[in-house]
Amino acid sequence: MRAREHAYFLQWAERRCGHSIGRPRGPVGRRLGCAVNPVSRTGTCSPSRRTCVQCRPKESFVTVPRYLRPALVVPAVLAGLVVPGSSGAWAQEVPAVPAVVRSAAGSDQVAATGQDGHGQADPASLSRGTWVASGGRWYYRTPDGASATGWVQDSGSWYYLDSTGAMVTGWLPSGGSWYYLGASGAMVTGWLQIGSQWYFLDSTGAMVTGWLPSNGSWYWLGASGAMVTGTVQIQGQWSGFTSSGAWTGYLNGWVLDGWTYTRYVDGVATASQTLRPVMTAPTASRDVLIATMTSAYAASGCSYPAWALTAGGAGTPQEFFAMVYDEAVAEGVSPELLFAQVMKETGWLQFTGDVAVEQFNFGGIGATGGGAAGNWFPDVRTGLRAQVQHLRAYADPQVTPGALAHAVVDPRFAYVRKGSASYVQYLGIQENPSRAGWAAARHYGMDLVDMINQYF
Repeated sequence: MRAREHAYFLQWAERRCGHSIGRPRGPVGRRLGCAVNPVSRTGTCSPSRRTCVQCRPKESFVTVPRYLRPALVVPAVLAGLVVPGSSGAWAQEVPAVPAVVRSAAGSDQVAATGQDGHGQADPASLSRGTWVASGGRWYYRTPDGASATGWVQDSGSWYYLDSTGAMVTGWLPSGGSWYYLGASGAMVTGWLQIGSQWYFLDSTGAMVTGWLPSNGSWYWLGASGAMVTGTVQIQGQWSGFTSSGAWTGYLNGWVLDGWTYTRYVDGVATASQTLRPVMTAPTASRDVLIATMTSAYAASGCSYPAWALTAGGAGTPQEFFAMVYDEAVAEGVSPELLFAQVMKETGWLQFTGDVAVEQFNFGGIGATGGGAAGNWFPDVRTGLRAQVQHLRAYADPQVTPGALAHAVVDPRFAYVRKGSASYVQYLGIQENPSRAGWAAARHYGMDLVDMINQYF
């Protein structure tokens, strides 16, 4: 076998180098002389070194595995490709092919190493449809050796090659839809996060927009495909979404956005109001506001309870509303707010709840429900003063008994978390960010602002 291999080497070297190489007259390993080189150079063929030295000095020399027979070696040489070598194998003179070949599974088979071509891929793999790297880009060579373009499916994944055959990564517009090709070039399906944004690609890889049912929840993907969170208007209706994008339903009731509350009914905005401070100057003069309050009360159609309030010092609506204005302004509280709250708490002075008109308690102070009547006051003015002091305690974080315009008459002044409801809307515990406030009824503060806006 050794002599046969040596004979094959001589036949190949003579064809390849163009030299007339004599047969050895001794054992393998004896130095052999080459005839005149076609490029006017002389050299020596040495079977012991298994390299043709100086015959073609400008070309690289690589080794051919011993297991390859000449019938397999020749096609490899003609194809201009290099076969991985092993120590002690016969030598061939073959130009190196600087290429990296990736298998169909997507992993690199071999990395290019240098001009000697050592470590390059088996040429047979290139004839079976493989990935080839060139110039920093990936290309897909079809089984017939052509460079593919467009969509290519490989090992269960889809890839896209542009008009030059280069593999595309990132967003790709195709056929009226958007697709995303990952760093490996494989088309993505399902949920995809890019930066802080989430997208969804359906089973065909197309980016989804609009409503998306997923895992028992609904999501909204905008025109850009990005998933929305928070409060969003969709087709004229406002909806709420969690931080994970799940739809919580159409907005209903009052919703705060910045400094403005908006009231929604099934996602449609029906009213809005700006946050209104509890402590603020009157909107008009004393006489104008007293007249406005008197007119509003008359429009309510309710009968003024003179029989009870005369004993407390307010025999007429005008006398009552004059006290409302004076007590509120003394503490810097909005007189419009005090009017609205008195009317709301007493049912326009009809006192149909737990508190009786004779208590002169116009704010329900101490009336905690379940039949508890709350506190009693000696007259109308004292009852209104206690209510105003209670309002200031909620609105003013710096207030102390000594800072009040009058001595403390509010029996619950000390229990108020000072400054916890500086806006009228926050007097409702459910709407107050600190979960403090005057009343637990839903939208309590918004109802007061609605009344203020209606009458003043």
